[in-house]
Amino acid sequence: MPKKNLYIGIDLNNERAMISLYHEGMHEVQTVSAVPGEERYQIPTAVFVSDQGGYFYGHEALRRQNRQDGTFFNNLYEESLSGENVIYRNMLVQFIARLIKFKERYDFRNLIPFLAITIPDLGEKDVELFEFVRNELGFSVDHFQLMDYSESFFANTCHQDASIRIHDVALFNFVGEKITFLLLRMNAAGKVRRVVSEKKEWTVPEESRASAEAKDLFFAEVMKEAFDKRVISGVYFIGDGFDGKWMKETLRCVGPNKRVFLGKNLFTQGACLAAFRSEVTDGWNYYYDCPYKIQGELQIKLLKDGEPYTLRLTSLGENWFRPTEKYYLLYDGDPRLEIMVRTRERIHARTETFTLDYLPEREPKSIRLSVQAVPLSGNKIEIRVADDGFGELFDSSGKTWCFPVTIIPE
Repeated sequence: MPKKNLYIGIDLNNERAMISLYHEGMHEVQTVSAVPGEERYQIPTAVFVSDQGGYFYGHEALRRQNRQDGTFFNNLYEESLSGENVIYRNMLVQFIARLIKFKERYDFRNLIPFLAITIPDLGEKDVELFEFVRNELGFSVDHFQLMDYSESFFANTCHQDASIRIHDVALFNFVGEKITFLLLRMNAAGKVRRVVSEKKEWTVPEESRASAEAKDLFFAEVMKEAFDKRVISGVYFIGDGFDGKWMKETLRCVGPNKRVFLGKNLFTQGACLAAFRSEVTDGWNYYYDCPYKIQGELQIKLLKDGEPYTLRLTSLGENWFRPTEKYYLLYDGDPRLEIMVRTRERIHARTETFTLDYLPEREPKSIRLSVQAVPLSGNKIEIRVADDGFGELFDSSGKTWCFPVTIIPE
């Protein structure tokens, strides 16, 4: 019997982290407390290293931050993004490794760990940083997933009761002085429902933080603006900003016929579920679309054993930064390389034709070519072709070709 995965979902930002665990045998995702027996799910993103070599994490690190017998590291995420301070990157790896060790409280010995990390926003610097983290932690590409908060929100929502997502679903994340609004919009047409997200942010002015009543009135206005001309069926309130019983006018603005939830661990649970659905797709009819997803499918038409065959180079909806396969083809004498581009917007594929010039002067089927589609973003792909030689008979000429493809012309 094949081993099952243990999905480890980590919600990570510059101030704190949370970790959840899930496998197919569990009834629901389990968010892990930093202290067994207590509901302390938020773990400060900090490390203290004593002069004797001891490591202390989270709350323990904060308690030691002013001590003189060691070094205190916080802001691990932002400091690591610059790439200039290797020490901070190593501290971030140590911190995440410590979180992963929480799984040892449970009997998961026969499960293969699959790490999923969700962060507020996902850009190229984040991709580079967490590729370093993945390598240092020893996770394979197939057992690691990186996503932003919107995607983990999507994954969590689409695993809840269907009544929540009859219409658009809203989320307000209130942390410190900032309110972040995320909206999931679901296309009801087709067998697979395409889901996109919208995002907006507000900074709470000082006068609106002066009292619970002032905060309530400010947030009520935020909700009116966010909900304007929208049909909402589910609303999530998450973050420390919602602590306390100050929401009175706010709740009146929610209005009728909406499912309302209050909590803090939605993103970490969503990371687990997103990773699970990346592997277990049975009955899953949702597709999340965002700029870091590949916007179409690239194919090559070939002959395989004398029969027409279509080779897929990229898949719609994959993360653009995920490594792609390299394929090896025998040259048949036609220097044209025809790439079919399929997108969800068009019924028929379009074909882009490129020419392999200055090929080695050998018999056609004695030239082996490597072909790989390398995404540069969700919408731009580079087709890389190289003369791979032919075993012991012919060395590679070193000739390479690169062809740009824009999936959806701008």
